[in-house]
Amino acid sequence: MGEILANVAVLTGLLVAFGWRRSDVQARELGLPSSALGMTVTDYLLRSIGPVFQLLAVVVLGWLAFLLLDPLLQTARRGRAWRVSTWVLAFAWLLLPALVVVSGYVWPASSFALFPLSIGAGLLLTLYALKLRARTRRWNWPRLRLAGLAVTVLSLFWGAMNAAELEGLELADRFAADVRTAQAVAIYSGERLHLTAPGVTEQQLPDGKYRFKYTGLRFVENSGGKFFFASDGWTRTSGVVLVLRDEAHLRFEFIRGG
Repeated sequence: MGEILANVAVLTGLLVAFGWRRSDVQARELGLPSSALGMTVTDYLLRSIGPVFQLLAVVVLGWLAFLLLDPLLQTARRGRAWRVSTWVLAFAWLLLPALVVVSGYVWPASSFALFPLSIGAGLLLTLYALKLRARTRRWNWPRLRLAGLAVTVLSLFWGAMNAAELEGLELADRFAADVRTAQAVAIYSGERLHLTAPGVTEQQLPDGKYRFKYTGLRFVENSGGKFFFASDGWTRTSGVVLVLRDEAHLRFEFIRGG
């Protein structure tokens, strides 16, 4: 039961850390302080489930590969191949991170996300090699396993934060590449809102509940009871992000096809 609760706590922590980091980077790139989003823990969790499980899938695949190779090394405890293999594993703490750094010249984004995982996996493989080559009584294996677990958790959180930063930058870059491809929004209001961002137009309507209509807006985010919009004239250097509360005198129309 304790192990299950510990795993749930680690997974929840990963999801929250990923969601916070991704939102923080995305908001910063769009010119917003992340605190303005007013996101809750639930918001972070819902925005992180898919990407974090992709990261965990990499870890699971690595673990499955280890389970396939472990019986071979456990039974073949003699010969040149076994000695070479264990020596290579003994230096995995250096070889794996070095390999990931070199791969960064071809796949920089993947290298940035996987580098922390390579450190954790390398250290675990080094401990495994020491166990294969040394006599059990010469090592305090329970403490070494605890250290390995700590390294694994730290590398997972580090990797999740790096992956979240990449995703936040990607979302912001996708938005900045062409603002007009984002979801178009028209805002109806019972009173004048004085929205004067570049690209926003105000139209006064005939008598009725809604007296003003604003167009030229693109949806950015909805959290904390607030809507965030960028105008059609938004750029990274001179962009304006508008923040409106979800109130009764406002009506938001999300327009298909821009």
